[in-house]
Amino acid sequence: MTGIGILAMIASLTIVVLGLPAQIIKNHRDPKNCEGIDYRLVLSVGIAYLFWSLYGWTKPDWFLIISQTPGCVLSSILIFQMIRYRTRR
Repeated sequence: MTGIGILAMIASLTIVVLGLPAQIIKNHRDPKNCEGIDYRLVLSVGIAYLFWSLYGWTKPDWFLIISQTPGCVLSSILIFQMIRYRTRR
């Protein structure tokens, strides 16, 4: 474990633990819509998390697995919300 690897993992987990859940909760509560969120951004973030997670699993690199897999899951939830709440209009 290198110092820079630990810092990178902490930085990535901070986004996953604070940023993505806050957006998911906001979408669900207020009033179940995803207005103002660019689907291209969510898709690109989700795809990036997916590929970094897959890369981590093929290495195996626990820094990547621990920091990227939760982002992949939470990005998938955001994509699901965007699809579900878009059709409710």
